[in-house]
Amino acid sequence: MTVAPLRHRVEDLEQLVPALLDRLAPGRGTTCSDDAMAVLARRAWTGNVTELGDVLQATLRRRPVGTIRRDDLPPSCSTTSRRALSPIETLERDAIVQALAETDGNRKSAAARLGMSRSSLYRKIHAFGIDATGSAHH
Repeated sequence: MTVAPLRHRVEDLEQLVPALLDRLAPGRGTTCSDDAMAVLARRAWTGNVTELGDVLQATLRRRPVGTIRRDDLPPSCSTTSRRALSPIETLERDAIVQALAETDGNRKSAAARLGMSRSSLYRKIHAFGIDATGSAHH
């Protein structure tokens, strides 16, 4: 069985990050904020889950308990250039832009229309570079 690289499965971060934090820091209750998740979603992952684990391990040295914020992530996370979107991510970004347009920018309504949580929508808006007007920056 072949597993697609993490860069093609950024939607899996929502489940992977909490699971890895529980494994790397058992009993600490460390969580990841939406802004930190958005940074992780934008990262151009060259490796796979092992690379994500390494990033989280480095982050846990900076913030061993509590909520991981964007500033807690290693500098390499914020300096990585924006990666190219996969064809599926492009379709997802376009669907989000359309839902925002159809709901006059109402993110709660757009999330409901798309069948996703508001936090997932916010993370994807940020990761895909969609501005407040619902326009995508390519």
